[in-house]
Order: sequence, then C-alpha cells, then structure tokens
Amino acid sequence: MNAQPIVDTEEDQSSHIKPWPRLLGYFGAHKLKLLVALLALCLFSIVDAGMIYFVKPLIDDGLALSNAETLKTGALVVVLIFFFRGIAGFVYNYILAYVSSYITHDIRQQAFEKLQRLPMYYFDECNRGTLISKLIYDTEQISKATSTALVTVFRETLIVLVLLGMMFYQSWQLSLIFVIIGPLIAIIIAKVTKRFKQVSVALQNSMGDITKVADQSLSNHQEVLAYNMSEKLSQQFSQANNKNRRQIMKLATASALSNPTIQLIASFSISAVLLLASNENIIKELTPGTFTMVLFAIGSLLRPLKQLTMVNQQLQSGITAANSVFELLDKTEENDGGSKSLTGDSFSIKFEQLNFSYRKSTANILNNISAFIPAKSSIALVGATGSGKSTLANLLLRLYDAPESSVYIDNTPIEQYSLASLRSNIALVSQQIVLFDDSLANNILFGCKRNVSRAELEDIAEQANVMSFASLLPLGLDSAIGENGCLLSGGQRQRIAIARAMLKDAPIVILDEATSALDNKSEFLIQQAFARLGENKTMLIIAHRLSTIENADQIIVLDKGHIVEQGHHSALLLNRSHYYQMHQQQFTQEEN
Repeated sequence: MNAQPIVDTEEDQSSHIKPWPRLLGYFGAHKLKLLVALLALCLFSIVDAGMIYFVKPLIDDGLALSNAETLKTGALVVVLIFFFRGIAGFVYNYILAYVSSYITHDIRQQAFEKLQRLPMYYFDECNRGTLISKLIYDTEQISKATSTALVTVFRETLIVLVLLGMMFYQSWQLSLIFVIIGPLIAIIIAKVTKRFKQVSVALQNSMGDITKVADQSLSNHQEVLAYNMSEKLSQQFSQANNKNRRQIMKLATASALSNPTIQLIASFSISAVLLLASNENIIKELTPGTFTMVLFAIGSLLRPLKQLTMVNQQLQSGITAANSVFELLDKTEENDGGSKSLTGDSFSIKFEQLNFSYRKSTANILNNISAFIPAKSSIALVGATGSGKSTLANLLLRLYDAPESSVYIDNTPIEQYSLASLRSNIALVSQQIVLFDDSLANNILFGCKRNVSRAELEDIAEQANVMSFASLLPLGLDSAIGENGCLLSGGQRQRIAIARAMLKDAPIVILDEATSALDNKSEFLIQQAFARLGENKTMLIIAHRLSTIENADQIIVLDKGHIVEQGHHSALLLNRSHYYQMHQQQFTQEEN
C-alpha cells in the first residue's frame, strides 16, 4: 500500500472567536462572589455620585436659611457617606481582584496545558518567544481587562447615570444639553476604540518579537560569545524594542488626544448650562442650591468620562490578548484516537511502504520504506545527514503522524494505540539532550513514574558512567546541574540522558546518535551498559559512528529517504557498496 501522509486541515479559528462572551464565561464559577461585588460596586457608585445631591439642602436650607441643624446633620452624613463608600470600595476591589486572579490563573494554566498536548509541527512553525509572550504578556493583559478595566467601566458608567439622573430630576432644562453632546462623545469613543484595537494588535506582536530575540540570545549565549554576535543581537533587540516603544507611543497619543477632546466638549456643556441659567424664565425657577448642585454634577462628569476613555485602551488590549490566547486554546491537539493499550515486555516493529513528508514540504523525506525488526532484536539506521534516520524514530514515537497502516508494533498499526500507552513503552536517547535546572538525580528520574530506591538510582548511574563525575561534585547526585545542564560537559549530559532511558527500562529503545558526544573511553563503558540494557529489548539505533553498530542484528542504509542496502555488518562490507564506502571513509578519518 502506497499511503500518503495525513494532511492536517486545521482552520485558523481566530476569526470565529468572540472574545468577550467567552471571557465572561470564566466568571460563571464565581457568581456569588460577583453578586456581592456588584452590590458593593452599585453602593459605591451611588454614594460617590450621590454626595453631590447634598449640596442643594446644605446651601438652600443650611446657609440660605441659616439652619444650624441642617449643617449638623450634614456633618454626620458626610462621615457616614465616606464610611460606607470606603467599605463598599474595599469589598468590590478585593472580590474582583480575587476573581480576576483566579481567571488569569485558569486561562494561563489552560494555555500551558494546551501547549503540552499540541503536535510537534506546531512548535516547528512557531517560535518560543511568541509562545512565552502568550503565557505571560497576553494573560497579564487579560487580567487587567477583567479586573481594572471592567470595574472602571461599570463603576464610572453608574456614576454618570446617577449624576445625569439627579441633574434631570432637579432641572431638566439645564440637563438637555447632554442629549446633544452625548452622541458626539460616543462617536469619539468609537473612533478611539478602533484605533486602540489596531495598535493593540501591533503592540502584542512587538512584545512577541522582543521575547523571541531575548530567548534566542539567552538560550544560545555560548554561541553568541563564540561567534562575536553580541553586537548583532543587540541591534536586533534594539529594533524590536524600538518597535515596541513606537506602538506604546501610538497608544499613548490616541489616549492623550481623546481625553482633552472629550473634556473640551464637556466644557461646552458647562458653558451652555451657564448661558441657559441666564434665561429669565429658567433663572426664576432655580434656587442657589439647585444651580450649584447641577454645576457640580456637570463638573463631576468630567472624571468618569475621562476614566471611560482611558480604560478603553486596557479593554482593547485585553480583547486582543484574549483573541491570541483563545486562538492557541483552539488549536488542534495531537491525534490520540487510539484505544488499544500496548502491553507486554517484547514487541516487533514493522515499516510497510512508508512514505512521509513534513508539513509545508513538497518532497518526501521517506520513500516506500519497508523493514521488519523482530522482537528482542536490534536494527541500526545509517546514512548521510537528511537521509531520514531520525524521521523514522519520530514516526515510531508518533511525534509526527505517519500515514495510516504504515508503521506497526506487533502487527497492529501504531495509530490504534493510545499515545500514553505507546510512549510509555519506548525509551528515547536523542542527540538533542534536554536537561532541567534541577539535581542530577531528578534529571535521571525524569519520565520515570514508579518509585525508585536510592540504591537502584545509584546503580543505574554507575552503569551509565554518571557516577564517575557525579562523585566529584559537592552533593553527588543531588548536585544542581544548571539550566539545560550548562554546568556539565557534552559527554556528561549525554550520559545522564542514557541513564534516564536505562531507568525507564522500556521494551523498545531508540538511540538517536546516543554516543555522539562521548570520548572513546566513555563510549566503551556506555556500549557495555547498552549491551546489558539491550538484552530482551527491541532496539532502533541511529548512528553516525559505524563502530558502534557492528554487532546490530541488521543494518539499514538510507540515502535520500530510500533504503539502498540492508544486512549484517560483515555482509554489507562484502557488498562493497554504500555501507562499505561509508566505513572506509570513517576508518580513514580516524586513522588521520
């Protein structure tokens, strides 16, 4: 069967996302808390705006009529107003901060867990800086939108409504001016909102660029120093940093222009009120208290209008960030449709007419590959760089999906096994060693899901030749090794990965250039360990150094994705073809 690779038809769903309804859905688990916060917020807004209402009786009754009791009552009311205002402010601020922190925690956790379930091709096509920016910067923008921004919008809107209600109640003639300026202010806010949204997207992208350059520089500091690339990377960071600064200034400019514009329009309303009040018919109906209260209310409207305009920036940044994170959450996860469990202690492996190409690649990496690895035997893959050796290992682990019914374990297509079951039975030692900023012991234990005694751990470390350098460290196996094992040599890091695979004791072992960084002495010791490890195991060995695979049960020679030779070491040498030429070339290089 000449199967073709599965083509992922995932559609970018970001255009279908409605961020606010989806974002507000996270509030559902906190309904009771939000109800209390909402009541407190209403109380705060009513009391905050309602204070102005008491200006009228204080002037008309207290001062104009020289009523001492009114002033005494006013003194008590002021204290009570600020007392209840303070309690209400604390309650809603605390509850909303609590709810917002939980929502940010949940979204960030979901985003991180989503990343653990995405297929390898997603990471091949997306840089780490962008992903880190989504986890940190974007979720932080969502936090601001769900706490400060939403609170400000609700609070200031209530204050505006209360102030307008009092003004129309006291003098509808003077308040009619807001029927005219209200739509004008709404139009300005709509224009500013559109601008904020555009700049927020650009600002988000610029943050991803900053994180990308910083991550690449810090992760590859040794190469940066060795190749004198510090100045070049500084220039790249400066460009990304300056781009970010320009976007921030665009955001600040839009905000700075909108605030005085709205305030200028509001000032026209105050002037209009004064002109209307000069009308003889209106001025006769106004008391000093009413006029002062309406004037104070108009002046007080400037602050909430300013706040609503400024918070619009945070809201648009939050919407843009939510779109970005929700786009990540909607990505198609690894295909894990298998239901069978891979059980047992020995398995055979078969590749049957396997053709494969990576996404966005027009040429096949593997072409019509057919091979059989009996249970408890070893097969070695050799060939030039790019011939497809590591791709076969990746397909066996289902890091990438092979075409259906082209890769088998015990005569069952691997796509029928669950991913967890499949991978728990395979131990991988890759040429790209990944270590964590932790102790030697914990790095060896990584991926082992059973309890391991200290004696067993030390025995494994001894077999993998780890103890030869661990014993020289201050805390032995408990010594920290730095980020990605930066405190160790290449050979030492490789031996930790080998010990990790030995401890897993899986029935299938994949060695992808597993001894490439070892010196001759260490390689000899590790080969002895692998001989013990390989007993009763099915082994797939990818090797560059042919001396390490001479005892393999069979050797497959790949060239440009095709199998060009297959057999035992001695038989392949007698053929005097591809393998013979590779062997002679390496032998000559080692002699020189």
